[in-house]
Amino acid sequence: MDTKKTSRRAYFDWLLLSLFFAYQYLLRCCPSVFTNEIRRTFSINAGQFADFGVWCMLVYSCLQIPFGIALDRIGIRRTVLASFGLCLIGQYGFTHASSYESALWGRVLIGIGGAPAYMSALKLVADAFAEKSCGLFIGITGMFTVFVVFCNPLLKEICLEHNDWRIAANDLNLFGAVIFLLCLLFLFPKKTCCETDKKPELPFWNALRQVATDYRVYVYAAFVIGTNIVAMTLADLWGPGFLMTKYHLDEQQAVNDTQLITAGMVLGELLLPILFCSGLKIIRGVQVCCGGLAIIFCLLIYGAHISPVSLKIVLFAMGLFSAADALAFTLGARLSTPQISGMLMSWINSVGMIGEPVLQKWVGFALDKHWSGTLDASGLRVYQTTDYESALMLMLIITAACFAAALLMGRKEASNKAA
Repeated sequence: MDTKKTSRRAYFDWLLLSLFFAYQYLLRCCPSVFTNEIRRTFSINAGQFADFGVWCMLVYSCLQIPFGIALDRIGIRRTVLASFGLCLIGQYGFTHASSYESALWGRVLIGIGGAPAYMSALKLVADAFAEKSCGLFIGITGMFTVFVVFCNPLLKEICLEHNDWRIAANDLNLFGAVIFLLCLLFLFPKKTCCETDKKPELPFWNALRQVATDYRVYVYAAFVIGTNIVAMTLADLWGPGFLMTKYHLDEQQAVNDTQLITAGMVLGELLLPILFCSGLKIIRGVQVCCGGLAIIFCLLIYGAHISPVSLKIVLFAMGLFSAADALAFTLGARLSTPQISGMLMSWINSVGMIGEPVLQKWVGFALDKHWSGTLDASGLRVYQTTDYESALMLMLIITAACFAAALLMGRKEASNKAA
């Protein structure tokens, strides 16, 4: 029986943490908005440009578990304020970097600072909210990435207006400073904001063993990779370049169309937890989304050219299905207790998120490997549609594998329920 009582304060703190999550997500997506401008500024190829996403996501992924432990042991407020400060410092360093190496260090700081953002919100939801509403609020947390949909085209317009991507990127620090001030003034000072039965703190090694040896944690992380991560690899970095190459879009239109993936994800984060809210419905939702994404990747990457309207619909549908990560985290929340919720959720997120830098680097590596040697007038490498088709094949394979895993997991849960 679910005995949790959600305090009013918990809703407000969840809002602040969700704003922090949206902000750091916006910082992570920043390079994809200024792809060519950044490459010209630092005179870099596709592989080097990919490193802006790779190193940011690599440290973000590797620090999920340490920050999850910090959320359990130190508390949400102190962990979030320290990490938020690193985000601001990193964005300033990236924007004002005079060399490629110093810009890369700025991206590393952003990855470190953003690591606990999502986990802090998920821990609060898992600890403080009634079980029946966990899926919904996990989904709504993901919906806060809608800021990216509105901000990225605006940033591109500022860049074009001033002919300087640094001016637009620097504006993000001002926006972040406002959110940081709100967190500093109003974020609840204690470890949790929930009214639950008080239980003794679980010894660290016991908690670690309990989380690390549960195979379901890794299965749920695989679902995150096979749905959200494969789609976000396009949305965060390679989408505009792919659309400009295969569908002959101008850069502004490619950026706008790529944001439809995020827009679809936002709707999916709300819709999927409602449609697949409990029991076996959750795993069935994962099956539907993995299958849908596999079909979309086949159509988008290897299909014939489609009309601009159809392309927008396909990209939006990709985002819609990619929101199945909310279902995966809901499955994880059912395993958690307040003593291990931060560690468990961060473990799923860490294993899942490590897929994004790997995929981002793979795409850049594959593009450079298949590059024909063509350069544009400014000296940038020009990649062909066939190069992108080879580079993006791995995403289709991963999604298809996760679809098969979801089918097996569904059968096992059905047999356990029948028994």
